[in-house]
Amino acid sequence: MKIIFYTVGMTLLAVAEAGASQEGRGGSSLWPFVFQVINFLLLLFVLYKFALPKTKGFFVERSQKINLSLKEAEEAKSFAEKKLREYEAKLIALDKEVEDIRNLAQNEGQAEKERIIAEAGKEAESLKKQAKALTEQEVRSAKQELRREVARLSLDKAEKIIKASINEGDQERLIIDHTKEITSSLTY
Repeated sequence: MKIIFYTVGMTLLAVAEAGASQEGRGGSSLWPFVFQVINFLLLLFVLYKFALPKTKGFFVERSQKINLSLKEAEEAKSFAEKKLREYEAKLIALDKEVEDIRNLAQNEGQAEKERIIAEAGKEAESLKKQAKALTEQEVRSAKQELRREVARLSLDKAEKIIKASINEGDQERLIIDHTKEITSSLTY
């Protein structure tokens, strides 16, 4: 601030000197210029006294905030770089883990495939045995059915032959014999 006052004072003296030399030659008066300089100096004094401390405080505070922001940004940058390195390491470990899981899944898949094939073979063998047993049972059942049918047809044929060969006298005799058997069985 002293430099400003010194510069203004030197300028004022130089102007006053020039004005004094012009006054002697019939020039205009220096007084309006002197009042302008005084007003300017008063303005500088008021600014120096009242505005400069607030402005200086504002810029000091602003400088501190900027420095704090720069420090925080630097800390955030170093933290981000640290996290980046951690994540890159995790990513490398994750790639290895994925490869291990893939290999494990392939091995388990192969083992499961072999187990399923073996189980399917056992199941097929069991189904063959069941089919054979079922077929044998069906054959026995068909033979029995055939025997029953043959017996039924034989009885039908025998009945027809007997009916054709029995006359009315034989029929009456059979009815009487059969009635005697029924009545004798009822009496016991």
